[in-house]
Amino acid sequence: MIAQLLLSLRFVCRGGEARVAWRAANAARWSSIRAILAVVICCAFTGSVSAQQDSDVSPLAARLDGLAEGLMAREQVPGAIAAVVSGDQVIVRGYGVAGSGGQTAVGPDTFRFEIGSITKLFTWVAVMMLVEDGRLDLRADVSNYLPGFDIPGGEPLTLAHLMSHRGGFEESYAIFDQDIAALPRAEALAVAAPDQVFPRGEITSYSNWGAALAGLVVEEVSGQPWEAFVQARILDPLRMGDTTLAERLRQSDQPPLAQSYAVRGGIAHPAFRIDIGAFGPAGATASTASDMAWFLRFLMGDGALEGARLLEPGTMAQMRTRLFDERPQAADMAHGFQSRPRFGTMVYGHGGGLNEFISNLVFIPEIGAGVFISQNGGAGASLPLFAPDLILAELAADAGLAAPEAPPVPEAATRAAEAAGRYVTNRRTFSGPGQALAALSPINVVAFSDGALLIPTGTLPMPSRFDPIAPDLWQDAMGHRVTVIRDAQGRVTRLADGTGAQTHERVRGLADPVWLTVGFALALLLATTSIIGLIWRHGLRGGSRVGTLAAAVQVTGAIAVWALAVAGVAMALAASRLGSQFLFDQPQPTFELFLGIAAAVAVLAAVLALSLPLVWRAPGWSLWRRTHQTAFTLALIGLAGLMLKWGLAFGGPI
Repeated sequence: MIAQLLLSLRFVCRGGEARVAWRAANAARWSSIRAILAVVICCAFTGSVSAQQDSDVSPLAARLDGLAEGLMAREQVPGAIAAVVSGDQVIVRGYGVAGSGGQTAVGPDTFRFEIGSITKLFTWVAVMMLVEDGRLDLRADVSNYLPGFDIPGGEPLTLAHLMSHRGGFEESYAIFDQDIAALPRAEALAVAAPDQVFPRGEITSYSNWGAALAGLVVEEVSGQPWEAFVQARILDPLRMGDTTLAERLRQSDQPPLAQSYAVRGGIAHPAFRIDIGAFGPAGATASTASDMAWFLRFLMGDGALEGARLLEPGTMAQMRTRLFDERPQAADMAHGFQSRPRFGTMVYGHGGGLNEFISNLVFIPEIGAGVFISQNGGAGASLPLFAPDLILAELAADAGLAAPEAPPVPEAATRAAEAAGRYVTNRRTFSGPGQALAALSPINVVAFSDGALLIPTGTLPMPSRFDPIAPDLWQDAMGHRVTVIRDAQGRVTRLADGTGAQTHERVRGLADPVWLTVGFALALLLATTSIIGLIWRHGLRGGSRVGTLAAAVQVTGAIAVWALAVAGVAMALAASRLGSQFLFDQPQPTFELFLGIAAAVAVLAAVLALSLPLVWRAPGWSLWRRTHQTAFTLALIGLAGLMLKWGLAFGGPI
């Protein structure tokens, strides 16, 4: 139950007979897709009344307009910008509204939208520029470039690790702390430094802190602030004059930042906003549709655009290769790009999300096709996450690209059965109450007898069916692929998802967060029966002073468990109302209350354990009452242990 009560804390986005589960999921999935397409088709034929656009009415432009209008209406998206490039055709669009009062129409150049982690692509391009200059080596220890800076962990860390998100770091929520973000970059990175929890180069685990560290490397080696280097070497040559790298650097002639919104209960509320400041190289950029069209064209080219050469052709081609390539048929990272096999080729790109803005940039260089979409809030994210795939799929088909038909996979059913189980993301903290966030969304993988898997993806409301296309490799109807990673003994230990930026750890036994829910449910049940017993007996009635004391401790523990439940409900309601603000605007009173009561429950569990000898020696107690109090004590000890493990008791700040 604790996991369900904490569900609203999620910052980013899941039994029965497998066949029945798949049929239900598949029906809901295609029902959702049909609903989307129905609205899209309707809007495509009735016109794009709120789109701010030029006179371009090509089939590709009409397709973009129809998708945008349909998905925005379906998911209550206030405003969006989009850029589509296909060969020489460049389409830029603005849809809906932004502005402080939500009344100003969005155009391709009228507002800047925060693009979040797409910012990292500017950082990686900057790194490759310094590699070309002979001032950086991707395989060298970055401590060579950062004298005096203490790199977390005991192994050498390289830019190759950082670009591939294989630095081995745990998640660091400290980068969203406004006081830390306001510090100078080196100091902020030192304060927010995460622990190394995985061997370098072994496990893909997305790290904002690692990308910000790469920005510090750019600063130290170039002798310029990261913002100044990127402005002079990337933005200015690409004529991206409306793009800002930090809100404090915005010039008076640049478009204002669009207002973003959190949609709750069908109503759009102005979003709580944070400034990540010193961690800007990981996600502080804001841009327009027109500027992002320029950036798309550069990324798909040979390192030059409109006479301005930023990188040599060989370097640009190198950026599309992987620094670690043990799963070439599945998604992974390529010099900072998400690299995903789709449509018989490789699709590159990156997503981003910050302050309710959700953005996505994807492209296929070999056919010169790319899509960028950003929205400023909404009840869903299908527009940036789903629409680019639909557009690229059609452009790839028009260009004659298609994935070959998969041959039969030997031992498919056996491999699927071995992959089935529960997984938690490797992008998590390993200490403090932030650990509990990993317990909120474990991935439940279900195997079918024909070798297919049922896996939640986060893109669609229901899990998707993934069919086997090679040993330990599965693909869904949209072309997304997942694979499993085995240890030296051949046991499945991790799942690599279709983003290329995440892996998920297989959990077994007490490491499975489901036990947190089971433990709380059992403790709550026995706490309830303890209170019922108190009422039935018309008081404590311990039979002696010692027995009465033991009974009082039991009732106190029962009340504490119920107080924990009430605090959990209050916390969940606050999180639902505040959205991401609940996580970033710490401390939150309801969260602090929950953690305080959790610590009290842990203490009471110890006290109850110490009182058990008194229970069994107290006169006048029935065997049933002694057994019940013993069971309640053991349940409370179990719950306390689980809360200690997940950082909910005595775990410190988030």
